Amino acid sequence: MTAPQPDYLTDHDYPPVFHPEQAPGWLAAVLVALGHPAPVRGHWCELGCGEGFSAALLAAANPDMRFTGIDLNPRHIATARARAKAAGLDNLEFHCADLRDPHGLAGPFDMIVTHGVLSWVGPEVRAALAAFIATHLAPGGVAAVQYMSEPGGAAFRAFHAVFRACAGAPDPVAEGLARLTALREAKAGFFQMHAHAAQTLDNLLTQPPGYIRHEYMNATFQPLAFGEVAGLFSDHGLVWRGSATPLDNIDAASIPEQAARSLAGVRDPVLRETMKDLARNQALRYDLFTRPKAPAGDEAHLALLRGVVWALLPGAPPPAALTFTTPIGPVEADPRLYAPLLTRLAQGPARFGDIEAIPPFAGRPGLLNQALQMALWAGIAHPLGSAPRAPGAARLNRLLLAEAAQGARVPALCAAPLGNGRAVTPAQMADLGAGGGPQALRALFGLDRG
Repeated sequence: MTAPQPDYLTDHDYPPVFHPEQAPGWLAAVLVALGHPAPVRGHWCELGCGEGFSAALLAAANPDMRFTGIDLNPRHIATARARAKAAGLDNLEFHCADLRDPHGLAGPFDMIVTHGVLSWVGPEVRAALAAFIATHLAPGGVAAVQYMSEPGGAAFRAFHAVFRACAGAPDPVAEGLARLTALREAKAGFFQMHAHAAQTLDNLLTQPPGYIRHEYMNATFQPLAFGEVAGLFSDHGLVWRGSATPLDNIDAASIPEQAARSLAGVRDPVLRETMKDLARNQALRYDLFTRPKAPAGDEAHLALLRGVVWALLPGAPPPAALTFTTPIGPVEADPRLYAPLLTRLAQGPARFGDIEAIPPFAGRPGLLNQALQMALWAGIAHPLGSAPRAPGAARLNRLLLAEAAQGARVPALCAAPLGNGRAVTPAQMADLGAGGGPQALRALFGLDRG
């Protein structure tokens, strides 16, 4: 039988990227916040893993779990395997496979994540991806599925059209960027109508060409409505639970007040989410799907929340200066909430139940739940991981620092105390590689240990 032909770009490598929402601890904390038990800390899988950067960071930070990465590009898989071997990550494996022919890919998986795939493949592969998840997701497991969404993502079909039209140029990425930049400077109507497209163009001007090729030069670029995606997974027996992006689960911080009032009384989840996407001009979503199961009752939900241990992250701003940048504009954090929360976490990690005893959270666990989810989204606080002194984390970080010193793109390092990675700037990377940087960061990355 002839193997399926790839319909995704494979002649250029996708640069390393990192998405903290994919981490086991992050997914568990968000599910618990939404009233659902955390999945078993067993086997994690990424569909479309690229060069395996995220999988390597998370495997090093969570040595008590198994990790699997799957990608269509054999060069990606070769790079991923070489890095895992060099870092001594024996809980991580990679497979080169097409999801339409997943023979030999064994599950079940307790967590399945995918980023940068669903909107960049045709209907046949989207259906195969949903079928793979439904077949391989363990009971009690969760799937986190990212995609470009309607209506905000529709604007970027114009970017896709421009870059595809420049495909014959000697440097199509540079040509496409130049054309789009010229249109913006000429105050083209498109950029006047879509302010978020101008912001995205600024971001693209800082990205490596490989990223832009994969985003905008694939044959397929399809922003999807929430209802389409929810329907696809419903057809495979999976139900939507919320977003892996905590902000999107908090209407008060992500939807303008007047628009939020229009949602009053809307109970149908597809209509409600569609209206929310319109209110936010949502450009991408990161949806969570599980098998059908009733959410925890109030007491069980409280018990789940009270079991999570939270820690303050290095570089957290003082409460008086804390402002959240959200789709509805800057939102100033209420110091009456965040001053006592951050003060307590500055003293050391604390369980939700311990923080709950502090005014103004006493008797108001819902308020604390929301405050912690906002802090997670903003990179201020994070649940503690299960292996704060994982030896593989330090080995991987030193390997990544060496790669960065040779000019490689390294967007994050492994933060074992969090069971996650932590984004780093090129300047921070250079300081850490030279033996410097803040002591709190060096400790977080395990760089002061032998």
